[in-house]
Amino acid sequence: MPKPDQSVVKSAARTLEIFEYFDEARRPAHIQEVALALGYPHSSTAALLRSLADLGYLDYSVEDKTYFPSIRVSLLGHWVGDEVLPLRRIQQQMRDIAEQTQMTVVLGAVSGGYCQYVRVIEGTTPIRYHVKAGTRRCLVRSTLGRVLLAMEPPDVRARMVAEALAVWDGDEAPPPVEEVAGDLAQVAGRGHAFYAGLVNENAAVLAIPLAVSPPARPLALGLAAPKDLFRSRRAELLKIMRDVLGSLGASGLGAVQKTA
Repeated sequence: MPKPDQSVVKSAARTLEIFEYFDEARRPAHIQEVALALGYPHSSTAALLRSLADLGYLDYSVEDKTYFPSIRVSLLGHWVGDEVLPLRRIQQQMRDIAEQTQMTVVLGAVSGGYCQYVRVIEGTTPIRYHVKAGTRRCLVRSTLGRVLLAMEPPDVRARMVAEALAVWDGDEAPPPVEEVAGDLAQVAGRGHAFYAGLVNENAAVLAIPLAVSPPARPLALGLAAPKDLFRSRRAELLKIMRDVLGSLGASGLGAVQKTA
């Protein structure tokens, strides 16, 4: 994961990561559990949790000394999901896809020159591809990112590719602009993207765009797993995703561009 901008206040970043931890854990947690999961010092974790409890964003149980997000957190941002994004529906569909495929399901959105994984449901296969919610990858170096780029009109796409290559986060040299442009044109034509080894040489991701309407941000949904699990199953897995997503999983990027 790229390092946060140096202007990001550490305590602010940690506060948000604490809420993301609870979003994934979905249960009360002790200070030590949160500190271990996020790699924070026990003392600063305790101070942050106590401060959030004092402000009413966390509930503290005196009986078992655990913290859990309060109803105040549940209400924050509800208007975003209700007004601009069918988020509840998408999250349920992600759970359905994960149950049918046993693979990790990832929801991605554009964040500057990056694709940010805004929601992740871990797979249940013995060997699985682990992705942390909040992770950002260069748009060009992410399967989901390439789908998001392919959703855009050619002129916007070219500008976004330039921005993405400027924040390239791979150890190897970035691909030539012409190569990326040709590849994205193919992705747009297919209506989906499949890549193995973009970040992890043993992992692969199959991704499709979501047909969300403005003013929602463009979104893409992907299945991540060891690449061998995709062998001879890509058509089947695409069908599962599109069947579960219904109108949100419109086949072909042309359909998405007309509605998004």
